[in-house]
Amino acid sequence: MKTQGILHNDLAKLVSRLGHGDMLAITDRGFPFPRHQYTECIDVSVGRNLPHVVDVLEIILQELEIEKVIIANETKTMSPSIYDKFKSILSKKKNKGNAIIEENIPHVEFKNLVLNGALEGKEVKGFVKTGEFTPYANIILVSGVDF
Repeated sequence: MKTQGILHNDLAKLVSRLGHGDMLAITDRGFPFPRHQYTECIDVSVGRNLPHVVDVLEIILQELEIEKVIIANETKTMSPSIYDKFKSILSKKKNKGNAIIEENIPHVEFKNLVLNGALEGKEVKGFVKTGEFTPYANIILVSGVDF
C-alpha cells in the first residue's frame, strides 16, 4: 500500500505521465472543467475547502519536477494570501538549481489557456479541481526535467 506522495490513483497516474513542457492546472472549486478529451480532468474536492489548493500543490510538487508556473494577475491582487502561499511553497523548489520561473497573465488569458489550450496545440495535459473556495486560487505547473 502506498503511504506517501500522491495517494489519489488517477492523479498519481496523470503526474507520472507528464513530460517536459506539459502543463497541469490546479484550480479552485469554481473553475469550469475543460469540455474536450485532450485535457484529463480530476476532481479531488471532498467538501468546502477540502482539500485547499495549496495542499494539493504541495503534494504534487513532491513528485513533479517543474520549471515554471503560470499565475493570473488577479491572484496577486484579489487573493494575496493565496499568492503569498504559492510563493512560499515555490521558494523552496528549484529546477536544476534555478528558481522556478513565474509568468503572470490576466485571468481571462489564464482561463482560456486552461479551457482551450489543448485545442490550440498547447500542452495542457491535466486539470485538477480542489475544494478551495477562495477566488482566483489557481496555478498552472509547467513540467521540467531534472537533467
